[in-house]
Amino acid sequence: YYRHAHAWIGNTKALCDYLVQSGLPAERVFLIGNFVPDPVGASPEQVEALRAEWALPKDAWTLFALGRLIEKKGFHDLLKAASLLPPEINGRPWVLLIAGTGPLEAELKALAAQLQLGHRVRWLGWQDPPDAFYALTDVFVCPSRDEPLGNVILEAWNHGLPVVSTRTAGATELIEDGRTGLLSPIQAPQDLAGCIQDMLTATPVQRAEFGEAGRQYLQANFSKQAILNAYLSLY
Repeated sequence: YYRHAHAWIGNTKALCDYLVQSGLPAERVFLIGNFVPDPVGASPEQVEALRAEWALPKDAWTLFALGRLIEKKGFHDLLKAASLLPPEINGRPWVLLIAGTGPLEAELKALAAQLQLGHRVRWLGWQDPPDAFYALTDVFVCPSRDEPLGNVILEAWNHGLPVVSTRTAGATELIEDGRTGLLSPIQAPQDLAGCIQDMLTATPVQRAEFGEAGRQYLQANFSKQAILNAYLSLY
């Protein structure tokens, strides 16, 4: 379909590799990612209103995950990982916020009930934009089984959040394990729970360093200006 083009742009390395493996000339295949718009801030009053609306204890850690409720997004694995966490971490309870809708919603809610997580999980439904929830989050979790890019990781970094993710193609392309986030094997709830607990037991300074390192990587590689410069350079 695309052989008439002068050049081909993929937004992930895996996609560029696929184009080359499909027979397109490597010297005319270019990697340019998606840019992430500037975050929409949330005032302290908005954050407190959300905490009250969703009955979040003031001292609770807040874990946030976002995506379509479909198999490849790995929410089954996230719920199983959550069930393995202790009731309190560093003396504080935790709450898991899941934003999104999809065909597996009823099944996932049933699994949460089966795992006795009903009081721990908040099903937020579709949130557009979700920025205010990033603002009240302590750790962002991306539990996907298949993720070619991982826009949600970039969005979390845009808000300066520490990220825990599975080792999907997109996540391993973005995250430097131990510096810009923590990586867990795919479909491994025990390991995912361990990474979440490690992030929450880190010091506030260490968590902030994860978030800041991710934000700096985003600004250098996925800001609007960085992506525009890459296109201008290509042209």
